[in-house]
Amino acid sequence: MNKGNLLQELEIYRSFLQYSDILFSFHSDDGDFTYVSPTSYPLLGYKPEELLNSCLYDFSHPGDRKKLKDICFAQTYERIKYRFCRKEGDYIWLETTLIPYSGIDEQRGFSCISRDVTNQIATEAQLEENKEMYRLLVENFQDTVGIITKSGHWIYINDTAKKLFGVTRKEEVIGKSIFDFIYAASHEEIKRQLSQNGINGAFELTVSRHDGLKKYVQVKLIPTIYKERETFQILIRDLTNQKKAEEIMHRTEKLSVVGQLAAGIAHEIRNPLTAIKGFTQLLKKEDNNDYLEVMLSELERIEDIVSDLLILAKPQPSKKEQVDIGLLLDETVDLFRSEAILHNVEIFSEIELTTPFIKGESNKLKQVFINLLKNAIEAMPDGGKITVSAIRTNNEQIVVKIMDEGIGIPEERMPNLGEPFYSTKEKGTGLGLMICNRIIKNHGGTMNIESEINKGTTISVFFPAFSPPENMKKSPG
Repeated sequence: MNKGNLLQELEIYRSFLQYSDILFSFHSDDGDFTYVSPTSYPLLGYKPEELLNSCLYDFSHPGDRKKLKDICFAQTYERIKYRFCRKEGDYIWLETTLIPYSGIDEQRGFSCISRDVTNQIATEAQLEENKEMYRLLVENFQDTVGIITKSGHWIYINDTAKKLFGVTRKEEVIGKSIFDFIYAASHEEIKRQLSQNGINGAFELTVSRHDGLKKYVQVKLIPTIYKERETFQILIRDLTNQKKAEEIMHRTEKLSVVGQLAAGIAHEIRNPLTAIKGFTQLLKKEDNNDYLEVMLSELERIEDIVSDLLILAKPQPSKKEQVDIGLLLDETVDLFRSEAILHNVEIFSEIELTTPFIKGESNKLKQVFINLLKNAIEAMPDGGKITVSAIRTNNEQIVVKIMDEGIGIPEERMPNLGEPFYSTKEKGTGLGLMICNRIIKNHGGTMNIESEINKGTTISVFFPAFSPPENMKKSPG
């Protein structure tokens, strides 16, 4: 290369160094500036001559100085980010590439190619701050947030998901399929939503937890890209409590309608019933006929049924007395012995009560046990065994259980038992169990139903026990 070409090339480099936003500098082995490009002035606020013979380390931030020195003294090709104090006193971030060299006189040193990355660092810091903020927001979000693959496998879940799925660690969910946590009946809906990229909006599913609990949820799928893969962001809202509240409200509305209907029916029946009973009593005085006695007995039974209808309309004021549950159960079982034989059913009593008393109305309680025994017999069209048991628990409760070997009740029907006009019987109205529920509730008790298809049903009734003084203990006649 001739001298003219060399000078031309040097002039190009000088022009480049003057107008580029990159700072070029040469330093001695101790870090002193030996050359600074003209860009030092717009970038650092210093003219090149102001930096010559001063030390690079004196301008670096105290927190970055040791790291910068170690790299420079190591005489290795390295890239570093550090803070440089400008002439105005503020710091900017420089990204510097350090290149070691040895001069002609074998003096060691290094050159620096630096650029201002303050905005980049600030942006990265802001992104990290936003990332942390969003992470905290997602982790503490009340709804379940997750990411699933196109095939439905979990990649990420937040902490709320652990409560929804009933797990202790996220690892119990991540890597598994969403289908492992959803009832089979909802699988087709999930597949359809995944294939259509969730364009149909939110939809509802039933979550199956490992501990057997059901959770009713609303799901929304949002197509997204995660780590260069097509995925879905999934939002799951737990609707279980909301569904329960809606069911309670729906049931309350039904009870209100039934109560109004029952009150109207009872009122309309009582008027002609009073007349019929009165005339029947007059006829009996004139003619002592056995049939009239039967008619009067049945009319009184109808009056009792009408009174039961009024229980649905409004709880009637009652006088609760000491009731011997053991004796009451024995009387009820004896009442059904003949009917049980007709249906090829055996009734066994296992009543173990040393203190069998509760506070209540014996007639109403007897009605409950009659209804439950009648249901048990009707649940065994081919005959079988009914076991009636009663015990007193340590927490001062008397538990009465009526167990049959009948056809059982399907699981999906269990939540609706006790609702008006809902019955598992072909011609049932659902009012019998509803009246039982109301009577039990009025006695401060609760009822629980457990059933298994083709194995039978167990109805447990819990009453608060009553322990009267010794001189008050008696059984109702």
